[in-house]
Amino acid sequence: MFRLMARSQSLVWLASVVLPWVLSADSVSQQVPTGLRPPTHLTAEQDHQRTLDLLHIASLRRGPDGDPKSPNAANFDESKVTPYQSLSDPLLLKNGRKVKTAKVWWEKRRPEIVEDFDREIYGRVPSNTPKVNWEATKISNEKNGDVPVVTKTLVGHVDNSSYPLVSVDIQLTLTTPATAAGPVPVMMEFGLSPEVLAALRKRFTEAQWAALSGSGPTWQQQVLAQGWGYAVLIPTSVQADDGAGLTEGIIGLVNKGQPRKLDDWGALRAWAWGASRALDYLETDKSVDAKQVGLEGLSRYGKATLVAMAYEPRFAIAFVGSSGAGGAKILRRKFGEQVENIASTGEYHWMAGNFLKYAGPLTTNDLPVDSHELVALCAPRPVFISSGSQQVEGSWVDAKGMFLGAVGAGLVFKLLGKKDMGTSDFPPMETALIDGDIAFRQHGGGHTTGPNWPTFLTFASRYMKGPPVAAAPKAATAAGENVPEVALTFDDLPVHGPLPQGLTRVDIIKSITHALQAAQAPAVYGFVNAKGLEEAPLEVLQLWHDAGFPLGNHTFSHMDLNANSMDAFESDLLADEPTLKRLMGDQDWHWFRFPYLREGDTAGKHHAVAAFLKEHGYKVAQVTLSFGDYAYNEPYARCLAKNDQQGIEWLKQSYLSGASESLSQGQKESTLIYGHDIKHVMLLHVGGFQTVMLPQLLELLKQRGFKLVTLPEAESDPAYTSDPDLPSNWGGTFLQQMMSAKHMSVPPSSEDPSAKLGALCR
Repeated sequence: MFRLMARSQSLVWLASVVLPWVLSADSVSQQVPTGLRPPTHLTAEQDHQRTLDLLHIASLRRGPDGDPKSPNAANFDESKVTPYQSLSDPLLLKNGRKVKTAKVWWEKRRPEIVEDFDREIYGRVPSNTPKVNWEATKISNEKNGDVPVVTKTLVGHVDNSSYPLVSVDIQLTLTTPATAAGPVPVMMEFGLSPEVLAALRKRFTEAQWAALSGSGPTWQQQVLAQGWGYAVLIPTSVQADDGAGLTEGIIGLVNKGQPRKLDDWGALRAWAWGASRALDYLETDKSVDAKQVGLEGLSRYGKATLVAMAYEPRFAIAFVGSSGAGGAKILRRKFGEQVENIASTGEYHWMAGNFLKYAGPLTTNDLPVDSHELVALCAPRPVFISSGSQQVEGSWVDAKGMFLGAVGAGLVFKLLGKKDMGTSDFPPMETALIDGDIAFRQHGGGHTTGPNWPTFLTFASRYMKGPPVAAAPKAATAAGENVPEVALTFDDLPVHGPLPQGLTRVDIIKSITHALQAAQAPAVYGFVNAKGLEEAPLEVLQLWHDAGFPLGNHTFSHMDLNANSMDAFESDLLADEPTLKRLMGDQDWHWFRFPYLREGDTAGKHHAVAAFLKEHGYKVAQVTLSFGDYAYNEPYARCLAKNDQQGIEWLKQSYLSGASESLSQGQKESTLIYGHDIKHVMLLHVGGFQTVMLPQLLELLKQRGFKLVTLPEAESDPAYTSDPDLPSNWGGTFLQQMMSAKHMSVPPSSEDPSAKLGALCR
């Protein structure tokens, strides 16, 4: 169970299963004012039956079971998915005419789709919804991690003067960076109340709770690292997640305590309405850039996130987590959760009463709309669809079905001048499709958005930009020291390490370049071994160059100078040049990185190669920071093939620990040698694990205060003008060579992880 809950967001799902009693609405007062009819209290089963009676339906079809051993098990076999019929065309008017312009979409086709969703799927929001008056009940100055923040606890009092027997107080918290220079973007999550979290907390041991919460920066800390704020809206404070609560909450208040009509709104629309009212407040808060507010939710709250984005044009972006049926999944697809499950007594309250008939006399083929049109209603604003792995999360939410919902919306995005996902082929797990304005990624974890937050933030940072955030004062700054600087460099293009299951070399290079661009990294050199083009297409190098990143020489075959003659080494180096000339043209490609960081095992060879490089116009790309990131690619591929999530989690933590220690070690060494910190150069590789970890590494650099610079800028530091005077074996990082030349002891490092890396997932 605990492996399924990879991150804290999965507590949303857990609470709905373990503590449904906590999520119910508060009981209303038993005192009935004169002339008011008291609320009608029905159980979910009674209200469900009442809805069937209104529809003149005797019974519904039974939904499939999530247990694969059940005789009534849901289909989890892709080969058994039957083709669905009559999937509606989002660009075809009901009169049969094709939508060819944005004007026709906005004025005719979109209203048709909205009407179908209102009447048949999610229900109508009444025109007479009451006003909400917001009150700040608490304002706190605190810290989240190392970031000073201001947190406001807010209550939205819904005007219940028309029916005092039902009270609705919307719970919202808002946290913004205390040092922001102006209004900031905000990511708002459909979350759990403190009471629910406290009740959950009591049910687990410390170790179990730690496993549920996950490790590494929380999503809130990752958002703060962007210079943004975050908000948490408690949807059950708007409307209970229970059919018995339909005569209470905002739905009950508007209906004056009486049961719904068949096209009245369900809980998903009510939660989305609550998000809109929270946005009303954010528009009044001077710390918030209300034009840059995004929304995130998981599972049933993933459904609500997509509904809110579709209906509320003020939301800037949506992060839709494992929303399944009723969310991004194609309802007609016979895989995992089905319409019959949503129409059951446990979930029907999410939808309009009319929805139930599609699990009775009608079928999904009779639906006037499907999920691709819900995603299309979000256009042209960006949407990120998230899912976990079939092995860990399970197949109930149907990752491919959600992907196909996103694919089907692409026509509308393109009509409105935006980009679709660029493919209709379901991607391998952990492949980020973020080139377009609809994005998709299936992470390797469970029922959570946690592992996809770094990728989502990479995607979202193309659209949301915050003001500069002043860094908290540090001892180094107070002492007058400079901001640390580092140039990132990548070796072994176009091929490094084994390919993880389902990835291509093109996928890897796209993921790495997207992460660098999202971090606004300056020109990052990639060092080429052209022999790798026997395994990978030239497109890999072209994509790197097209992203604005230069290429340098790493020898043709990644030749070890120490193990070969000077003649052989020089020939191999020159053999790499035609590829560089072809791609770089007149740009500077005369930077050279020694394979294995070996610059000669003898003084004669070292000085000879230095003279050769100078003669051919090359500058040596030194390295001061290296933590063996290349060693993680092979065990990652093994662990991914075995679906060993525990092993992958260890790899992630070990990688970040090694990277952090490398930064500290490099700063210590340079201070010992030069008396101050120099400009650094970090060595990285273009492997499969870097697609997972590069966003987190970039975040680590940001948290440690490093400024990203180019390789020429880094090596403008006077420190690089010296050549270590060694008797033999020039190798390792530049700082290690200098320490050896000066007969200085190297600061101790922690335990070498190489033994465990070699044995992991064997």
